[in-house]
Amino acid sequence: MMDRKKRELKGLTLTIITPKVSGINYGETIGNTVMHKKVTTGSGVQLTYASDKALKYEIRHQGWERFGWRLLDEKLQEFIKGNLKEEKKGRNKKTVLDVDNFAKQLIENYEEFDLFGGLFTNVKNPESGKKVELSNDYDSVKRTAPVNVNYAFSIEPYKGDLDFMNNIDAYNRYIKYLEEKEDQVIVNTETPYAHYRYTGSVDLDRIGVWEPIEGEPEEIVGAEVAAKRVNELLEVVKNLSRRIKGRRESLAPIFVIGGVFSVKNPFFADAINAVELENGKLLLEVEPILEAIELIPEGERKNIVCGIQKSHFANADMIEEKLKEAGIEIRSVGAAFEVLKKQVNDYYGVGDGGS
Repeated sequence: MMDRKKRELKGLTLTIITPKVSGINYGETIGNTVMHKKVTTGSGVQLTYASDKALKYEIRHQGWERFGWRLLDEKLQEFIKGNLKEEKKGRNKKTVLDVDNFAKQLIENYEEFDLFGGLFTNVKNPESGKKVELSNDYDSVKRTAPVNVNYAFSIEPYKGDLDFMNNIDAYNRYIKYLEEKEDQVIVNTETPYAHYRYTGSVDLDRIGVWEPIEGEPEEIVGAEVAAKRVNELLEVVKNLSRRIKGRRESLAPIFVIGGVFSVKNPFFADAINAVELENGKLLLEVEPILEAIELIPEGERKNIVCGIQKSHFANADMIEEKLKEAGIEIRSVGAAFEVLKKQVNDYYGVGDGGS
């Protein structure tokens, strides 16, 4: 395997605006009202949001559906069993899990563990059911996620919209007979309808790499596998959707900006400010984006990639003009993702076959 120390530390970041979607992440139910997750800004405006957990859930499972990503499952017990060893301490013997070998096998075999990390604090022997000690003074099996996803916050404020629902049809047909209920269920659901913005980032130098507590990081999968995993991740994000309450809402980007840079920073996370006009189109502020560009090392600004679906923006021509003046070419969203994939392949030193 290539020595990871020879590979330059770089990160991929991309900030996205989604189409308008209905409620995509609910919290607690208060009385008979299902509450959407919300935050309140300093000005008193309420914004709805989808948590990083909700977004990563969809990314992981759509990676499994589309590309056969292996998600952590009950077969972890086989890897635990294969990495147990007996160590003698005085007159006593103890069963110890070889953490490094165990983690390396998870990175190699599970895309979920490689990309999104994991934490195991109470590892048990599959045969005896007893807790086992961990090797090398580890207190857990831990992998910090190379892939990070921020919360998706709505662009439009929440204005108290509710959806009144009941199950009268199902109740009349079968529920009252099967469950012997005397009343139908009536519920109000908070139903925002908004564009969302969120940012994702990837530590490219950490994909396929195990970082032990002691010693140097070790590359577990080769460059082609690492590039393949990141490019599949990009393909999932390009066509991401959210399954919730019998609906599938599209989170496929209508705007994306990002690139591969030597500084690992979500440069554009706070640069997306927009308002919705009466015709439903967005008016996007360009100045915050131009200010964010100035934070990127000057020699790497050529790596900035921007894609836009112009029909969603009232000032699409102005966006293109201002960014072009800053040396950034505007592409379609699909073309922008292809450029991002090429940047990933170039980083790992593989051809287009890495996508």
